[in-house]
Amino acid sequence: MELKYLLVFGLLLGLVTSAIAAEPDALALLKRDLGEAIEVHSKSEIRYCPDNTCEIYKATKANQDLAAFVYLHLFYESGYYYLSHTVGDKKAFRQSAIEEPKVRAKVASCCPSAAKEPSCVLKNMKKKLGIKICQGRYDEGHFCYGCSENENICKKL
Repeated sequence: MELKYLLVFGLLLGLVTSAIAAEPDALALLKRDLGEAIEVHSKSEIRYCPDNTCEIYKATKANQDLAAFVYLHLFYESGYYYLSHTVGDKKAFRQSAIEEPKVRAKVASCCPSAAKEPSCVLKNMKKKLGIKICQGRYDEGHFCYGCSENENICKKL
């Protein structure tokens, strides 16, 4: 009888463990794969700064899916060279980000189409979360950024 309960407990533990493993932590994956280039400034702002320039992701309010949006945007749409090319001994993000299908599956419901294409997921997440993608740079003791073509806001560091 005890063996039966032990087997049931083992199966349940295995199911719980696999369910937890199936839920990717996009922020932890970003930090693992991109290191210090990922800067979390608040629950509603994440920056990717591989050099003295940055892509800034700002949501209108804190949301746990912001990191998944950043992950998918960097994987599919960002133009940074470092994301698709190996530099030194650092493997390119788009080559090492093997969890992309899991991250996309976690937020795929944002896309109303059956195909769940990455561009559809990103477009609808951006709208749903109120995300603005801004450009920034560190420059002589200041951080300057803009979220539109003619905007340039500088803050002393």
